[in-house]
Amino acid sequence: MITEVQALAALPPAGFLRQYCAYAARQTTAPLAYHIGVGLSLMAVTCPISYGARYAVDQRPNLFVMLAGRSGDDQKSTAIQIGREILFAARPELIGDQPGSWEGQIQSLSVQPRQLLIYPEMGKLLASTQRGYMEPYKAVLTDLADATPQQRVLAKKKAGEESTIRVDNPRLSLLGACSLPFLERHTEAVDWTGGFLGRFFLIFAARERVDPWPYGSDAGQAELVAWIAEHAAADTAGWCLGPTSSARVTWNNWFRDVHARQLPELVAGARTRAPVMALKVALLLGWDYGTADLGMPWQIDHNVLEPAIAIAELYLQSVCALSERLAEHPEARTRRTVLEALTVGVPTTLGHILTTTKFKRKSLMEVLDGLVEERALQRLTIAGGQAIYVRNPVGA
Repeated sequence: MITEVQALAALPPAGFLRQYCAYAARQTTAPLAYHIGVGLSLMAVTCPISYGARYAVDQRPNLFVMLAGRSGDDQKSTAIQIGREILFAARPELIGDQPGSWEGQIQSLSVQPRQLLIYPEMGKLLASTQRGYMEPYKAVLTDLADATPQQRVLAKKKAGEESTIRVDNPRLSLLGACSLPFLERHTEAVDWTGGFLGRFFLIFAARERVDPWPYGSDAGQAELVAWIAEHAAADTAGWCLGPTSSARVTWNNWFRDVHARQLPELVAGARTRAPVMALKVALLLGWDYGTADLGMPWQIDHNVLEPAIAIAELYLQSVCALSERLAEHPEARTRRTVLEALTVGVPTTLGHILTTTKFKRKSLMEVLDGLVEERALQRLTIAGGQAIYVRNPVGA
């Protein structure tokens, strides 16, 4: 989980992102890390369609950002709303409408190839794409995160209308927030290992600051709006040629370090995703205060690469911390619920466990039997034949 100190240390030395985070932090006590995610989303939707870099394949700076945290306590939606206000004041047409189908998404992108979809609560989206009519939308979003061209054939077309809708250069970014219970309930292990959630720049943080009346000065708002309006109006940007020779040494060392890390199995794919995330952030910072806006080919130097790596480390820290709190399947969630009803070393009656978990007795007994077999619990019998359970320490 990202702390305020860690988020502050990752900020670039200058530019839009730093200014945006300072402005947003004055408006709310939401974690600073959330403002980094929102600021990156705003920058991503302003980038010209032609902008990118070659990294195995062409990489584009569109970004899928998810803010994860406690419902209500961490003010995820508030952090998103601050960014939405800035974007709406500058270029409201870049805020996409939430589609009702994957076909609707392609139709929308054919009209406006650059969009930022905003989901203050992504639980509804994740639930709707688990199964049923909206399930294919998850695959489409996965492709759009990689800026893959899209097309659909119209079943019925009007006179003079093309039978195929094609989007050659989709630049869809997504900014969403999800509480931990929704994220666990509406995702499965395959979403993390198969690549859908692996494409999200995840920010997992908790609120540390407290303010009885959170309202800061509007100072700096006009400059932020002007930056977005100016950059979103640009037609071209210099193609990124990769790192300079000295920056490449830093990149190679960091890449090897990440590749050698032992990550939780659920998010092991982050080893290969993190460099792509760092590159996307570097492209955004180059567009922010680097030389990309001059329209000439440019290279990533240390002033862009080092903060990009620092921000990518926030992503790695988030996915690892979150993986410890998410169960891979329903049975694992049930097991965890039962374990959380007991305190290590404290005898607990079956009646207390039933009351706490709200499980049916038959279902609960199956879980308890399994936990006893795993030696996560001990089953003891006291006078009168009543069974009590004691939770063992981890590794006991």
